[in-house]
Amino acid sequence: MSSPSSALDEARAVSRAPAPAARWLAQGVASLAILYPVALVAAWALLRFVGERWWLTGLTIYLPMIGFGLPLPLLVGLLWLARRPELLWTQAVAAAILVFGLMGFVLPVPRLGAPSGPVVRVLSFNIDSAHAGVDRIMAEIDRYAPDIAVLVELADPRGIESSLKERYTNVVIVGQFALGTRYPVVSTRDPDRLPYYGRVRSPRYVEHVIDTPLGRVALFQVHPLSPREDLGAIRGRQGLKQEILSGRLLHPAGAERVQVNSGLRTAQVQAFSAEASAETLPVIIAGDTNLPSPSYVFGANLSRYQDGFRQAGWGFGYTFPNVRWAWMRIDRILASDHFRFVRFIVGDSHASDHRSVVADLTTAAP
Repeated sequence: MSSPSSALDEARAVSRAPAPAARWLAQGVASLAILYPVALVAAWALLRFVGERWWLTGLTIYLPMIGFGLPLPLLVGLLWLARRPELLWTQAVAAAILVFGLMGFVLPVPRLGAPSGPVVRVLSFNIDSAHAGVDRIMAEIDRYAPDIAVLVELADPRGIESSLKERYTNVVIVGQFALGTRYPVVSTRDPDRLPYYGRVRSPRYVEHVIDTPLGRVALFQVHPLSPREDLGAIRGRQGLKQEILSGRLLHPAGAERVQVNSGLRTAQVQAFSAEASAETLPVIIAGDTNLPSPSYVFGANLSRYQDGFRQAGWGFGYTFPNVRWAWMRIDRILASDHFRFVRFIVGDSHASDHRSVVADLTTAAP
């Protein structure tokens, strides 16, 4: 027969033992905590390696990547409630995947030593058809005083052209593209139109050869097709909510249209990428690429070039939409290995729905 004290100890031990439901809950939370970073890696892989080749991932790359972080604070709280703090490292890993992998955060890298040679400043700006006014566009150019100003999405070139000529000795307007530069423009090539689905479509880029202090440069002004119409196609006539409730979202009527638009954007990127790859001159690619960081099309066609923001910027570098907060980095300045990025700036003007980007380049050390 047990003594009263031993019986009391047994009762206390039983009271401290977790109930079966609590054990199951703790195990479930632990499993979710481990699966969450795995799911984020899978999401990144789908966006990066499938991307525009499937309508759903092709649209997802244009959504705020921070949405993938919604489970993070919930899981941290559940781990504390379940008394599993030893698993909080899983959420630290998830946060790193979210911030660096999906959201594209770039850490600052010290740039040691001043450039030994000349520096050329390039500004790229989608001016949104100058809806905010030509004066505001020019104020952004004056703020950074670039040697080469690359403007895309012109509607009426007259005001832009005259204002650029007040600032630059050489101004070239081709369709929606405007170039202003202090340096001689040796040649400009407006490429042939692209055959696509039985029609010929604009390739949406222009190539200039410019004599700069860094030598002759092949500059590609680019603005492939925008994905803005894609989400409208998926919403359908009855709206996105009804598409979800009806179950049609998995096979929406607009999915084919999304793939057609995405295919044209891909063809345009492939066209200027192929031309740039065939160039014997050093290459700079500047403009609104309409390709966010996780894009498969960007990785497959443009990853061979240095990304100015990744080389000399830091943070997220988001450029669109330029409203309360941006969530995509689609405006870019890229360059071949002939160059070295000394500095990179993302503008904060509200002269457009895009933010300008500015890069200082010099010749790479031999």
